[in-house]
Amino acid sequence: MKKFIFIAISLFAALTNAHAGGHVNEFTLANGIKVLHKEITDNPLVSAQLFLRAGSVNEKETEAGLANFVQVLLMQGTKNRDSEKLSRDIEDIGASVSTDVDNDFCTLGISVMDAKTDKAMELLADVAFNPAFPAEEIEKERTNVLAGIRSRQDHLHNVADDLFLKTFYGNHPYSWPDIGKKETVSGFMRADLERWHKNNYTGNGTVLSIAGNITLEKAKKLAEMFFSSVPPGAKQDEARPPAFPGHKQVNSKNSKFQQAYLMIGWPAPNNANKDFATLKVLNSLLGGRMSGRLFTELREKLGLAYEVNSFYPSRKLSSRFVVYMGLDKKNIPVAEKRIMEIIADIKQTPVSDKELEETKNYIRGIYLLDHQTIGRKAWYTGFWEIMGAGYSYDDQYLEKLMSVSSQSIQSAAAAYFTGDYIQVTVGQ
Repeated sequence: MKKFIFIAISLFAALTNAHAGGHVNEFTLANGIKVLHKEITDNPLVSAQLFLRAGSVNEKETEAGLANFVQVLLMQGTKNRDSEKLSRDIEDIGASVSTDVDNDFCTLGISVMDAKTDKAMELLADVAFNPAFPAEEIEKERTNVLAGIRSRQDHLHNVADDLFLKTFYGNHPYSWPDIGKKETVSGFMRADLERWHKNNYTGNGTVLSIAGNITLEKAKKLAEMFFSSVPPGAKQDEARPPAFPGHKQVNSKNSKFQQAYLMIGWPAPNNANKDFATLKVLNSLLGGRMSGRLFTELREKLGLAYEVNSFYPSRKLSSRFVVYMGLDKKNIPVAEKRIMEIIADIKQTPVSDKELEETKNYIRGIYLLDHQTIGRKAWYTGFWEIMGAGYSYDDQYLEKLMSVSSQSIQSAAAAYFTGDYIQVTVGQ
């Protein structure tokens, strides 16, 4: 037992040290690109993560899915490399390249051995800022994206989530999935892609996060060499926050599935709010893990659900706190009643020290494990910066989590778990 405790303490210390990983330097190029640099010398890798304010929140409803469509096409060739040469050049330096789209931003990242950093940075800049958008690749990717949109209708959770988002957010860009809609994706032209790229892939508001075995001097040199020619672009206005109904709304939809789905959600604050860390702990306490209250009560004790959880996504504008269940349709009334009883108990009864400590340790473990790679360290530094919290929040986040009290959980639950919630059900 003593040996196990020693191993556990050693592992936690190692993870904590891995998370710390170096001081962050920052500098800004003349075109507005903010560069964050973290030197980590105990690993022969370098990762560069580019964050652009080109998420789906900037789309009009007629552009739903445009941010995603541009992102998937970036890897299909540049003005300097066709898709075959691009793949070959990435393979030649042993790099790992990733692209992604979120509601609030999009990312491109590359990780490589430190000896190949120069080539990797040139590749990242070329892919991000010199796309060719070849006609044949546009049609291939359109086919793939449309297939992805159709496949969402084969998954009950996605069908319920789409209905929930539309009911919850109305016509705000948060209301549609990043992948877009059939009617919009079908009509995208090359000119649409070029316009979106020209307007959004600019210097102003962009963050380049570099971490690994690279000095500040070299990071400055490579950033100037490969990213200073990016047009600054106009400063973007902040996207409008969603407006919520302000009263309870219930929506339902018939489906082809034998099972049913229940989602209940409340408006919740963005990542800059003082209650953000508290609600992250509350989310893990309710759902997010096998020992959460929702799983224990609704599945293990009552056998009402084959799937039950909660989530509270990090959002720049405003977010949502959602409880969801996959269950038999006949169980929906009793499940809804029991969910509300669990929520009421959180408001009325202080969380025990033991449960609170276990919940915090779970979140802390997941967070530290996700910081083990150079790529994720660079990603988190850039993520908090692009989200408006500032890169230093990555080091403050665990401190804020550990300071959450039973009283703050009760206060947050009382403030956000009101009668003004959205409920949707999907079933036969």
